[in-house]
Amino acid sequence: MRSSKEIEKNLIIKILQGEYPINSSMQPERELAAAFRVGRPTIREVLQKLNRSGWLTLRKGMPATVNDFWKQGNVHTIVDIVQSLDEIPDEFVLYFLEFRIGITAQYVKEAVRKHHPKVVGLLSQMDDLQDKAEDYAEYDWKLQKDIAALAENPVFLLTLNSFDGAYTKMATRYFSYSFCREASSSYYKKLMAAALKGDYQQAEKVSRSMMEKSYALWKSHLSLGVQGDKEFY
Repeated sequence: MRSSKEIEKNLIIKILQGEYPINSSMQPERELAAAFRVGRPTIREVLQKLNRSGWLTLRKGMPATVNDFWKQGNVHTIVDIVQSLDEIPDEFVLYFLEFRIGITAQYVKEAVRKHHPKVVGLLSQMDDLQDKAEDYAEYDWKLQKDIAALAENPVFLLTLNSFDGAYTKMATRYFSYSFCREASSSYYKKLMAAALKGDYQQAEKVSRSMMEKSYALWKSHLSLGVQGDKEFY
């Protein structure tokens, strides 16, 4: 017998690998229950969760239909994808970096405008940052969430919270390259300079520039087929 979480992950992987093609129908509940050796209530729970996450469409009395998840999914879909895969594809990192361009500069601006001494305090913690992918990933995620909270618009933090767990995987992949760590280190220092002056407009400009640079760095990394820092340079 498997837990509902294991069954959910199994079905997501099957969808991602094309074993359940987009717009196809899954087996009826009773067949899925037999295949996974669980009761129908467990299968029903899993299907309802996948429906809420944008993977499936449920219709009463009919087998679930597989959605075009890139078009019909939601923020939980991308989180499910990242959490279901043992290794994060480079393309997923690129998608997330592009997403950040749209929101990060705005909450950084508001945080510096309303609470610049607290932003300085958050950035001062970079002095203890070790030059390791995991350390950068952990620090950057905490920094982004703490700054978003200072912006006092709950939608920013709620959106970021949706990526808890998934972000660390993507960020560790991103920060595994020294050129990405160096770019972020420079960014933290520039943002600190703006925050010390309470210059929220400069903070917005610095943040937007960095988000665009991160996206460009990773896109170049993909196009060049980088296998290591030396090849990138």
